[in-house]
Order: sequence, then structure tokens, then C-alpha cells
Amino acid sequence: MKITAIELFHISIPFAKPYKLSRVYGTRYDAEAVIFKVHTDEGIVGLGEADPLNPFTEETPATVMVVTRDHIAPQLIGRNPTHIAAIESNLDVMVHGNLLARGAVNMALFDIAGKANDVAAHMLLGGLNQSNLQLLSPIGSGTPEEDAASIQQQIEDGYQTVMIKMGALPIVNEIQRMIAAQEKFAGQIKIIVDANQGWTVAETLEFLDGIGRNRPDLLEQPINRHDLSGLKRIHRRAACLLSADEGVASTQEATALIRAQAVDAFSIKVSKNGGLSNARKIAATADAFGLKILMNSMLEFGITQAASLQLGCVLPNLLDMGHAYMSVLRMSDDITDFNQNISHATVTVPTSAGLGVRVNEAKLKKYTKDYLKID
Repeated sequence: MKITAIELFHISIPFAKPYKLSRVYGTRYDAEAVIFKVHTDEGIVGLGEADPLNPFTEETPATVMVVTRDHIAPQLIGRNPTHIAAIESNLDVMVHGNLLARGAVNMALFDIAGKANDVAAHMLLGGLNQSNLQLLSPIGSGTPEEDAASIQQQIEDGYQTVMIKMGALPIVNEIQRMIAAQEKFAGQIKIIVDANQGWTVAETLEFLDGIGRNRPDLLEQPINRHDLSGLKRIHRRAACLLSADEGVASTQEATALIRAQAVDAFSIKVSKNGGLSNARKIAATADAFGLKILMNSMLEFGITQAASLQLGCVLPNLLDMGHAYMSVLRMSDDITDFNQNISHATVTVPTSAGLGVRVNEAKLKKYTKDYLKID
């Protein structure tokens, strides 16, 4: 089998409602992605997805398409797509950085390998550890009253974990939000606080002191991704689990965080981490040193969500809380059928070959802003 061509589709789909993040990321009104179709001479097509979100990621849809055309595709055309390890080793030498573009390719290779062998991708990653996972539900930045209404609705919908986005408001307001949420819902639902790098070290410590016993179950990436010493200071003071997200894109960053003993957990995002192969390495390294994994998401569509699920169901060191497989529910539409796996705040792992997701070609055409074919 050989790779014969790669198609790239830059898509954009609005959110069902605007999504308020931190002051670093602002409010988002739509999500963009680059969809990959990797074609083979045997008619098998592998699906991949890159999910750039500047400034969360250095890559943009345009750079994903250019680097794939100019640097990645020449290393792929004519290669056997099932030789995933060999291809990854070659790309490590020939393409520096560009983890999102690399990740989309890697997803597509696992999709092809699974389809060629008539097995789900999780069988190529070690086999099922669990067949379904609880979901977490994110809520944007708001008032304590808005938070309470959102959390109550999530509880009624069966969610056991909620992620509260912070980092956009003054720290005194964020303290009030945390205290109000725990006073009303303690024991009913687990709470993750995600500030998306929106705080300084001083603000984070002020938050931790201000909330007292009303602490979240997990605090995620409160400060700048490059501030390792600041993260260590926070870790020493935090009375809750601390995770890295933006700060753990590569295996090298994961190693540095482990050596510094700066966090308790890693937030894995298959697109951010460069695909299934690299994400699995990061998760395995974390497991070796006793760190846990939160399967998190970018602003993703169904292909990345499916790839992430194929990995998440394999890992033995997942955090005991909900995981982020609800991204497509936040969109006004999706180009795939991934949402058929979601029911009652639970996601079930598909058993069909490859990533276990299909593309709706009419919707792909409708939402495509730019297109490129490389052969």
C-alpha cells in the first residue's frame, strides 16, 4: 500500500453560542480546523484533523496547509501508511515543530492502518481499558448566578464533572465564583478550574488563599506555559491537583515538568500533542512517574474527538473524573457523525475500523473556506 495524495480542507463552523474564555483567548464565536484526507492506492482514505487556535497554538490554518504542502507531503507520498513508526521518525528529522499538522497526519495513518486490518485504532494502541467514559462539561466565564444555572443544568443532564473557565475577570470575582459554586454544589459534581494562562503567579496564589476550603478538584494551567518556576511555586501551595495544558505540548516539555515536580497531571489533547503516537508517549511517561491524565480538547470537530477517544479508552492513568469528549456538542454543526457515540453525559468507544468516524461530504463542502490537494 502507498500514499498517493493528500487533500486539505480549511473549515469554519460557528459555536452554538459564543464561548467566553480567559483574557488571553477572549470570546470565541466559531471554530476552525484543517481536515486531512490521506489517499492510498488501495482506495483506503485516512482522516485527520488539525485544530489551530492562535494564540493557544503557534500554528494557524494557513500555516498547517503550507507546511503540509511544502514539508510533510513530500515525506509521505509513495510511503506505506501502515509503517507509522518509520514515518514518524522520518518526520522528526525533516519537520521541526508543527505539532498540529503532524498530529493530523498521524491520526490519518492510524485510521488507514485500522481500516486496512479491520480493527479499531485502539487495538493498535494496546486494546481497551474501558469501553466508555464520563464526560465533563465546560462553562464559560460568567457571574456566580450564571455559573449556578449552568452547573445545575449539567447535573440534571447527568454530568459528574464541570470545567469552569476563569482568567477573564478580576481575581476577586473569580474567588467569589469558586466559593459560590462549592457552597451550592459541593459533593454533587467535581469542579475543574481552567484559567487558560490568564493569571499571574501572584493572582493564582491570591485565588488559592481566597477560596479557602472551597477548592476545585483540579486547577489547570493558570499561568504562562513557559513559567516553570512559577508553576512549581503554585504546586507547593495548592491544596488541589494541578495540571499542565498549554505547557505540555511536546514530550520534551512533559519531561521537564516531571523533573521539576511542577504538576500532578497532564492535559492531553491529541491535536496539540502531535497525534496519537506522541500523545501516547506523553501519557506513558506520566504514568511511569505517577502522574494522571485528563483527556481534554481543543475547539475540535469529530475526527480529533474520535482519535482522542481511541487513545483515552486505552490509558490506565486517567483522572477519576469526566473527560472532554463533548466538543461537537458546543458547535452549531459538525462534519462527522461522532455525536452518535454520546448519550447521557457518557461517550462510548466505537468498535468500527480505524478512528470509527465518518465524514458528511455535503457538510464538509458547505463549511470549507479553502482547499488544497497534493499529489
